[in-house]
Amino acid sequence: MASWFPWVFVGGIAFMILSFVASKYQGKPHKTIAWAQDFISGGIVVGLLGVLVPDAFPAFPVDVSGLTLASLTQTVKGPDEMDLQVGPLRR
Repeated sequence: MASWFPWVFVGGIAFMILSFVASKYQGKPHKTIAWAQDFISGGIVVGLLGVLVPDAFPAFPVDVSGLTLASLTQTVKGPDEMDLQVGPLRR
């Protein structure tokens, strides 16, 4: 995965916030569909920037390279929980 890929989500959220502030500043109501449109627009802009200038994006502060379903379930399970054995003891 490219190092700039997680920044696509950050760019989408940033566009959503900027659009909301601009609509409130102008006194216009912010429509529901505008949230999705702004997120998609921000993601596209940051994605294009990531392809054209990948060195401009620093490493994302959260390591998402090894993110799998197994690692997510291990995170939810927690390291201090014990496995429960059901049935007779094995000898």
